[in-house]
Amino acid sequence: GAGEFTPTGVKMRRWLGVALVALGASATGRAQTPEIDLPRPGMVVVTDVTGEATMTAGEQKRMLKADERVRIGATVATARRSMTTLSFSNGIAVQLGSDSEIEIEEFGQAPFSSTFKFPDLKAEPSLSRTRIKLVRGDVVVTVKKLQVVRGSSFVLGTPAGNLRMAEGGFRAMVRMHDLGLGVATLELQAGAAEFEVLGSTGYAPVPSGRKVAFALEVDKSGVVKVGEMPKEKPKGK
Repeated sequence: GAGEFTPTGVKMRRWLGVALVALGASATGRAQTPEIDLPRPGMVVVTDVTGEATMTAGEQKRMLKADERVRIGATVATARRSMTTLSFSNGIAVQLGSDSEIEIEEFGQAPFSSTFKFPDLKAEPSLSRTRIKLVRGDVVVTVKKLQVVRGSSFVLGTPAGNLRMAEGGFRAMVRMHDLGLGVATLELQAGAAEFEVLGSTGYAPVPSGRKVAFALEVDKSGVVKVGEMPKEKPKGK
């Protein structure tokens, strides 16, 4: 449901106003999607590493190399001036930029029988459910056609909220600074996506062709406030 990824105590001013007009239609459009049982994990493989990338699973942390498997539930991070690409067995590709960190929170996939290279997929070979969290840094994500009508889903969680997509590509960034202040941005590059601001009650379409930015403020207890970016003051005033 819409509140599934929303932590308690989160406050929000508004989701930039621009997209909320279409929220009613879009929020009800997905409400009847069946909940599928996917007990088996899908496969995640490192297809490229430049510089240093690490995987942390439980207490274990180790360097990643190309062609290695990544555990579901693990955290993958890149060092400065490093990048890595992860390929999922449902055709999703996630490229982490420099000094970035994601957590593969969930990736279940129904069994399928064929052999192919994941990046060559045009659509997912079987139903899947994917949930990734962008902790910091930036990612470029490509989503091959998912069978959302039958229950497949992809969600990227950020401190500002959750993005979902059935097919297409986007870039997301999270930068935190001192004093608990930060910024999160989204940029839709292909297809269509919807975004649910933390603390809101539904998804709204992400506008294409421009970067959407959110101001983040995290207090000492970890509560996140999401707001609009402050307007730049005109020069000379």
